Amino acid sequence: MRKIILLLGSLIAIIGIIVGLYLWNKPHKSIEDETTQLVTAIEVSKAFEVNEAQANQQFLNKALTVAGVVQEVGKNQDNAQLVLLKGSDELSGVQCTMKIPQESIKVGDSVLISGFCNGYTVVVLLNDCVVINKKE
Repeated sequence: MRKIILLLGSLIAIIGIIVGLYLWNKPHKSIEDETTQLVTAIEVSKAFEVNEAQANQQFLNKALTVAGVVQEVGKNQDNAQLVLLKGSDELSGVQCTMKIPQESIKVGDSVLISGFCNGYTVVVLLNDCVVINKKE
């Protein structure tokens, strides 16, 4: 009986190691390889304000290309560049964490930014973002 328990424990440990190694070495999704859904910053922020559960079904963990006007440019605690696009009101918007800093982005620019939607706090959160198009 003791041998069977040790054998099963060893088997479970080996399976756990194999699954862990697979997940650790799994390739990272890149926004450049994804087909994105085009929305405006106003549309997506309004959708989350009106019905967060429905907006989560529509946008959460999806690749989006968001059109909007830059309201603010800054950095987060990890020193990654953040670009905030104007939303449906002054307190809302779309916060884009940039994959590579874009020094040319300025407040007031009209931009198209692609990224993965991570949900909603006070603003819609996108990560791994890249600039698709910019107009001053």
